[in-house]
Amino acid sequence: MTEPNRQSEENEERIIEIEIERLRPFKEHPFQVKDDKEMFLLQESIEKYGILNPLIVRPVPDGYYEIISGHRRKHAAEKLGYRKVPVIIRVLSEDDSILSMVDSNLHRERISYSEKAFAYKLKNDVLKRKSGRKKSQVDHKTPRKRAIEIISEWYLPFAAG
Repeated sequence: MTEPNRQSEENEERIIEIEIERLRPFKEHPFQVKDDKEMFLLQESIEKYGILNPLIVRPVPDGYYEIISGHRRKHAAEKLGYRKVPVIIRVLSEDDSILSMVDSNLHRERISYSEKAFAYKLKNDVLKRKSGRKKSQVDHKTPRKRAIEIISEWYLPFAAG
């Protein structure tokens, strides 16, 4: 097999099964995995149908994989006695893995405000890094104003008309 073909096969995504003990949680994962009613329903579904959506993971040193999407599915499978789970392995940078992890969780119904805030902060920090902005940079050159001043400047022309 030629080298280019081998390289494209290695980067090709496919579903495989990996032992649960080779999976690591995403560091700074802002979303809690709770044994609540939703977890019970997820366990029931997995028990009945199996894991329908594979976990998304990325390789990390020492033969382990970091979970990008699927912390709850992994937890439910573990509780049901699964030893392996289906995964899709993606080679992602640190920043791209943060964006994928945050975006894959924000659609959930029950997320606390603090979880959402931390997730959006992680995402915002990545987007700033990718755009080349420094953390201290401000998006506008005007002096800082209170929210009421900004709202009144926007609203007054409409109210007068």
